[in-house]
Amino acid sequence: MSIENQKTIAVYAKTAKTYIANSLEHDRLDPKRALEKKQELEELIKTSFADVPKGSKVLEIGSGEGLNAKYLKELGYNVTGSDTVDGFVESIKEQGVKAIKLDALNDEILEKYLAIFCWRVFVHFTDEDALKILRKVYDALEDKGVFLFNAINRATKEVDSEWVDFEGEYHMGVERFYHYFTKEELDNLISETAFKVQDFHTEGGKENNKWLVYTLKK
Repeated sequence: MSIENQKTIAVYAKTAKTYIANSLEHDRLDPKRALEKKQELEELIKTSFADVPKGSKVLEIGSGEGLNAKYLKELGYNVTGSDTVDGFVESIKEQGVKAIKLDALNDEILEKYLAIFCWRVFVHFTDEDALKILRKVYDALEDKGVFLFNAINRATKEVDSEWVDFEGEYHMGVERFYHYFTKEELDNLISETAFKVQDFHTEGGKENNKWLVYTLKK
C-alpha cells in the first residue's frame, strides 16, 4: 500500500459518518440528477454483469455506505460488501448486506467470486496500487469472472495527482489523495495482467469524459 492510500484511509476512518451524511446532502441538492446517475449506474451494472448468473458470489471492494452492494443483492447475487473502514462496514450491514472489513491492497481475498465491483476507489490509488489491485482481483475471480471499475480521466485535470478537500457538501475538513489516469496508462497496467477488456467507455462531466469505465474479463 502506498503512503498516499494509507493516509487517505486514515481520513475516512475518522470521517466516515460525515462522508455518508455529506453524500446524502449532495443528492438532495439536485434530486433529479441524483436519480438519473443512480439509474445510469444500475443499468451499467446490469449490462456488465449480464452473463453472471443470479446467485453467483459477487464482491464489492470499497463499498462505502453500501448502496451499490444493496442494489447488487437486489439483482439476486450473493453479495459481500467490503471496506477498510469500520464505519463503512457498519453502514453496509445496515443495508442488509453481508459485510467484511477488507484492505484489498494488503489483505488476502480469501474466497473466489464470479464478479467483482470497485466504484470510485481507484481515485485513491497510485499506479503501483492500481496494478496490485488488478492482479489481486484477477486471482480472486473464478474462470471467466468479470471486474467492473472506474477511474478519473487525467484528460479532465491539470495535474496527475493532488491532495484535495472539496468545498460545499463534500467538505470533510481533511485533504484526501486523488490520482488521475490516462486511458493509455490504465491500458498498460491492464496489459501486465491476463485480463481481457470486455468493454470500455467514458462518462460523466460536461463532456461525458470525466470517468474511464472498464469491464474486464478473466
